[in-house]
Amino acid sequence: MRKVIALVVLSFIFIQCSNQEESLIAKNQVGKLNNKTQIEDLEILFKNDSIVKLPKDMDIIREYKIYETGGNTILTIRPNFEIDSLKLIESVQVFSENFMTERGISTASVYSEILDSYSINKIEPTFSTVILFIDEINATIALDKKDLRIDEFDMRKISQDQIPDNAKIKYITIWFD
Repeated sequence: MRKVIALVVLSFIFIQCSNQEESLIAKNQVGKLNNKTQIEDLEILFKNDSIVKLPKDMDIIREYKIYETGGNTILTIRPNFEIDSLKLIESVQVFSENFMTERGISTASVYSEILDSYSINKIEPTFSTVILFIDEINATIALDKKDLRIDEFDMRKISQDQIPDNAKIKYITIWFD
């Protein structure tokens, strides 16, 4: 009986670790994707999801958008054009809150949670977002300027204390080496 209970507990732990691995955001990893994943593997890895190649009807695909069954965007994957023969991934934008870092940061997190979990190495404004650079996991995190009460086209330097604690994450980008 003890062996059966131990086997059930061990199976549960294995399944739980497997599920966490499939949704983990880490350096050079987003779920099942890593810096060795080839673009041609996307059809297999996301067989239950919808993949849209953009721009449509073109020879060179600039990005692959992955949609879940309900139609929500999960990921945007950009190929690395420098290593053309292997067709590896350059970056993955994460839109789904199902993906999470080891420290619990996902697109459902807010700015104060990022500050509590990671060091922000640099802050850069774009026209519509503020980009936080997190070197530890080779990531950038985009915050919507609307949440920061900053004019959309204001390109002035932004400091950490200008960002409200409750500013929401728009998306997380992991850059693959």
